[in-house]
Amino acid sequence: MLQDLLKKFQEPINSTDLLIKINSFILIYITFFTTKIPFDPSNYGDIFGEETTDIKNQIVYLFLFFSSLVILSKRFDNVFSLIRSEKYLSLFVLVCLLSALWSDYSFMSFKRSFQLLVIFLIIVEALVNIDHKTLLMQLKIIVSAYLFFSVYAGRFIPAAIDPAFGTWRGIEIQKNHLGQTSIYCILTAIVFYSFDKTRLSKLYDFMLLLLSVYLIYKAHSSTGILVLSMIIFVGLIFQIESIFSKFGFGRSFLLLLFLFILGFAFIFLIFASDIFSLIPGYFGKDMTLSGRSDIWKFAWDDIEKKFLLGYDFATYWVMGTPRIEIFASYFEGFKVNQAHNGFIEIILQLGVVGAILFLFLIIAYGYRMVKVNSNLAILIFVAILTLNYTESALFKVGFGVTTFYFMAAYLALSITYFRTR
Repeated sequence: MLQDLLKKFQEPINSTDLLIKINSFILIYITFFTTKIPFDPSNYGDIFGEETTDIKNQIVYLFLFFSSLVILSKRFDNVFSLIRSEKYLSLFVLVCLLSALWSDYSFMSFKRSFQLLVIFLIIVEALVNIDHKTLLMQLKIIVSAYLFFSVYAGRFIPAAIDPAFGTWRGIEIQKNHLGQTSIYCILTAIVFYSFDKTRLSKLYDFMLLLLSVYLIYKAHSSTGILVLSMIIFVGLIFQIESIFSKFGFGRSFLLLLFLFILGFAFIFLIFASDIFSLIPGYFGKDMTLSGRSDIWKFAWDDIEKKFLLGYDFATYWVMGTPRIEIFASYFEGFKVNQAHNGFIEIILQLGVVGAILFLFLIIAYGYRMVKVNSNLAILIFVAILTLNYTESALFKVGFGVTTFYFMAAYLALSITYFRTR
């Protein structure tokens, strides 16, 4: 073992690989910790105030962009091969960039879609050039640091308590962000557990999972609890499937079970809607999901005004603009900064063109997921879509943990699919 380690130190350093690893590590870090200084009072300013420029954020993304161009010049064939093969995510990112052309806030839209492009490039370059064990180790370091620091902060740092709710928010600006990020820590711990071989490593992964669940509990995030329930439910289905797989029809049983549940829910909704309306209450919501359905109706009215191309990427909810005040007048002073539904948000921003591209993206993910026969891919897919129903999670860049995981999962799945064809 010592000889192998010495050989590694004696091997020449590949500068391109090293730069890819640095970029991927930085991207994972800012996905969880952002570029803000934890517990800085400025982090907790009025989130509905005027938009401000984050200089640190701009410097980091510019560095990642230019360094990714250097990598692209040296590994163009590898990177372009994946982009050309997977198609749909690349086209979606391109439409996000082009949407600045019809935006009321062109420069702001370009800056935010530029960040989306950088995330996309870094993930592609990392997945096609770096061994998955190295990337998983980077992810484990950052996720571990995030979980341990969040638990410590919740216990001992007053600023880690959300004053609006009296619950934990950790290093995030509010409790729901802590709940959402903890969901992805759970998924990450499950991925670690499936790849790690030793008993000690698996025990550590299980501890990370428990810490993630604990943070969701302390945040009292109803969205986090809902997605966690869905993860547990899908996990139980996989366990049942594994039993029936011994008899040679596990996947067929899974499909039949899914159709049965879908059909039962549909019939239940039609003929027992009064009982169905009680379900949101178990997650701390009313039947409008804390007013979300009213926001959705208002957003749909605006969608009809720019149905084809939408309002552009990530600038519909520009803080400090008249639109926010108009929403506030409709909702008794409550200011809104998202549609609270990622699917409506995509149509709002990119119109029917963006919605069709996203639909192709989802279909491609589903098809490749079935062909590869990956339970991990299915679990991540279901969790992201569930979260995206009550929160505008895709394709955010400011709080971009969902965007990062969706892109990474989709591209990793695509690579596996193309290699096994």
